[in-house]
Amino acid sequence: MEINLLTNQFTDLWYQTSEAQSAWGAPVNREEKQRKEVVVDAFFKSMKKLDGDLLKAYSESNALDGFVLGQLRELFQNAFSYAHEEIDLMFSDEMMKATKAFIKQARKFDSKLPIQSIFQACRNVWIMTGLQLILGRLVELTPSVFAYSMLYPYTDNFVDDPEISSSEKQAFSLRFAERLAGRAVDPINEQEQKIYALVGMIEGQYNRQEYPQVFDSLLGIHQAQTQSMALFGRQGMSEEEAIRICLAKGGASVLADGYLIAGSLSEEEKYFLFGYGAYLQLLDDVQDVKEDSADGLMTAFSKAARNQKLDAMIYKTYNFGEQVLTDSASLLSRVELDFKGLLQKSILLFFVESVAVDQQYYSASFQAQLEEVSPLSFGFVRDRHNFFIPQKHVLLAQLERRVFAAQLNTVEG
Repeated sequence: MEINLLTNQFTDLWYQTSEAQSAWGAPVNREEKQRKEVVVDAFFKSMKKLDGDLLKAYSESNALDGFVLGQLRELFQNAFSYAHEEIDLMFSDEMMKATKAFIKQARKFDSKLPIQSIFQACRNVWIMTGLQLILGRLVELTPSVFAYSMLYPYTDNFVDDPEISSSEKQAFSLRFAERLAGRAVDPINEQEQKIYALVGMIEGQYNRQEYPQVFDSLLGIHQAQTQSMALFGRQGMSEEEAIRICLAKGGASVLADGYLIAGSLSEEEKYFLFGYGAYLQLLDDVQDVKEDSADGLMTAFSKAARNQKLDAMIYKTYNFGEQVLTDSASLLSRVELDFKGLLQKSILLFFVESVAVDQQYYSASFQAQLEEVSPLSFGFVRDRHNFFIPQKHVLLAQLERRVFAAQLNTVEG
């Protein structure tokens, strides 16, 4: 099976990857950090105001879009040193249009879905719109982009929920596999009804006979997610088994993204998509090490954190991603922008938050090295962590309100 071969390939790459210290970037002095911290604080304060009286005034015009985008541009440029062209790509008209369309359609599909779940699904929309650029497709919300992204809050959260018994998960897994294989399955509850309806949207765009690899990829990610359930409570699981499950789940997910965007893929595209997905899953496991440890989820990182600092594994993760991007240089050159450079900036911010907040898992020397190149001081990140987290969905919440306000105005007009 294609996913097994790719999992073997990237497992070998993981073990061949060096744990040597990574080149994070240029140092940022204290004065510069302070200037950037002022910008970050100003951004979140301005966003918080949107929860008040200003929202009504903005929602009655197009001003909110311009206000939010203006604030975002200032944040990314002045606090995180993104170039103008990088910001233009991240907040392009096509990207914003796809985001708005997704929120509107998500609410129509399930009005009870919380904003946190929509944000989770939107992350995959953003990944897929970025991949549309790399794969030479139009940036747009297709039925498959919508459906696959919406599957995340329904299936991933179910699979990862420690409160749901393994027998319930296994029974659902079997029914879902049957539906993905194209067989008629009667849903046993409202959640399954929605999941099967999303599969139907994909079938509406891709004929099963003409595009068998699209549905093989969906079965592949389903199998990888099912295998990931073995991570719960498996104290005796080997490091290699945990790594294989991680790489397979992440790689299969983004590989499916690619098939759902393009219908078919070249070998070069398969390599990049699987490797990129594997890298993203490694990063997720880094971010969730504390939560996974508490829930008894034995990822390679939560398992290692019981007996050692995670410094070497972070270096290895970063170097792994660097190798995947380097190997895919010719493919990424399709995009005029330096995609690797853009991703490196985002990854650095990711590591900064993870290490600053969960400092108990890292040595003092490692923290000092990362903080030296961080745009923000670790103390600032820790002090503002409880402030940042409640605001995590504020942009999407305001965008959602803006979309529905426009909808309402259109209906009333």
